[in-house]
Amino acid sequence: MKGSAEALRFTHSYMFRYRYRILIAQALLLVSRLLGIAIPLIVRELIDFGILHNDPRLLLGSAALVLLVGACSAGLLYLGKHIRYEVSGRAVSDLRHDLLGHVLSLGQGEADEASGGHALTRLTSDSAGLRGVINGGFGEIVNQALMAVVLLVVCLVLDVRITLIALIPMIVAAVLSMRIQFRLVRVFMEIRGHFSALLSGVVESLANAPVIKAFGREAHSEEKLGGINEVMAQRRREMRMRHGAYSSVTSFINALPMPVTLWFGARAVSGGQISIGTLVALFALVMMLQMSVHMITMDANGVLHGMVNGDRLLRLMNAPPALLAGGEGRQAPPLTGRLSAEGIRAEIGGRAVLDGVDLRVEPGEFVTITGPTGGGKSVLLQILARLSDPAAGKVRYDDIDAADLDPQSLRQQVLCLPQRQWIFRGTVGDNIAFVRPDASQSEIGAAAAQAGIGHLPLDRELSGGAADLSAGERQRVGLARALLVSPVILLLDNPTANLDGETEARFIDTLLELRSTRTLIVATQQPALARHADRVVTLVDGRISGPEATGLIAAMSTGRTAND
Repeated sequence: MKGSAEALRFTHSYMFRYRYRILIAQALLLVSRLLGIAIPLIVRELIDFGILHNDPRLLLGSAALVLLVGACSAGLLYLGKHIRYEVSGRAVSDLRHDLLGHVLSLGQGEADEASGGHALTRLTSDSAGLRGVINGGFGEIVNQALMAVVLLVVCLVLDVRITLIALIPMIVAAVLSMRIQFRLVRVFMEIRGHFSALLSGVVESLANAPVIKAFGREAHSEEKLGGINEVMAQRRREMRMRHGAYSSVTSFINALPMPVTLWFGARAVSGGQISIGTLVALFALVMMLQMSVHMITMDANGVLHGMVNGDRLLRLMNAPPALLAGGEGRQAPPLTGRLSAEGIRAEIGGRAVLDGVDLRVEPGEFVTITGPTGGGKSVLLQILARLSDPAAGKVRYDDIDAADLDPQSLRQQVLCLPQRQWIFRGTVGDNIAFVRPDASQSEIGAAAAQAGIGHLPLDRELSGGAADLSAGERQRVGLARALLVSPVILLLDNPTANLDGETEARFIDTLLELRSTRTLIVATQQPALARHADRVVTLVDGRISGPEATGLIAAMSTGRTAND
């Protein structure tokens, strides 16, 4: 119950950002509906006095009044819904903005639901559910409840006995409908989970299509996705069939107030207890009361669905970001390139990836980090670049705690290139200038030449995913981006992993040209690259091992490097 309340609070918080506009919309919609109650009462007077007494002036006046009230009601209804729709659009946009920003801030393995199709469903269908919360939800329940109370009072004034008899099936239908919705909410949650899994599988299959084809696993992928789709379709059919059966029962009960009103009302007219106009007005008002009760149950259903979507969104938003230090920090001063790490510990999925890592790198030094796959090299690079914060320990630049510096200002001086470079649809120049959109063509061209891709025309169009670039060219596009920023500390994650021998040698030559201008830290398993380094650090089981570890500890205690 506490979780459901928190989910509702979370989703409604986006609506409350526009609370004054929502209150105006609520008032307009309520007045519009209350004006609608006046129409049956006017018709009552029209029948009892205008038609039966053949008074043309009363007939004309009543018709004009009905037209005026109807026009005012329609106008207010339009304005109220227009404001609501505008607010719901803004709220969904705000929610998606916050979701996207938080997804981008998450660390590796922090939230399974933030990856692939899971994140896509949160940003699309789940967040779109906020529109239903705003356009319906508690606000609409309050309006319909007020409307129902006013209608009930007016009906009781017209005739107590008929109103109470007609009210019985309405209450029974509302209770049954609410029980149905509570029972189906679990099925709805399950279906949402299957939909996320299906979308995630589709995204992964499209992204890894070459691998699937290479190993001849198309049938396996189709079978896996088909199984998820079949389970989801089956659960949807079950929910619809169950909902259809329940709806048939409640619809039959909901239909009872009309014949009940007509039967007892006709008897009351025959007995002279009420007039024909009163019967007509009472029949219309009971229909309106029935619709209000029905809408309350429908809006309650929207609230339940909002709880499901809100819970899924909240799980994503509660996932801890990669940078855990509070505050934005101060602007990073000009750095010399000195970097140190003390007692670094990191965990992924409850497993210690790094455990007490100490490292010190001097300005202009070229250090390679080697070790077996899964030894923590990539995680260490991310922590050294402050793309994520460690569970314990500190990273310092020029003896300044990295947690005290603004991450965005740090990106201009400390940059980490991932193993796989992201290439988007556009020109070569656009891809390089992604990191600095204000860069001139000459600056972009100089960065491309320094990265070894000066032969590629900057206006050459690239396809999404860079299928028309070689692995070496993709790596050099990423390097050109880094050189356009010109960081003081450049970290590269296994940059030559997918390169052939000749391309690897040329890429290493390019890196060696950079060693005198900045601090280089490269994670690699390639001996050809490691032998050019000033120092080699080996990571095994999350710890620095071998003579390097002993030398580092001694150097850090005396303020000197292991090479000293």
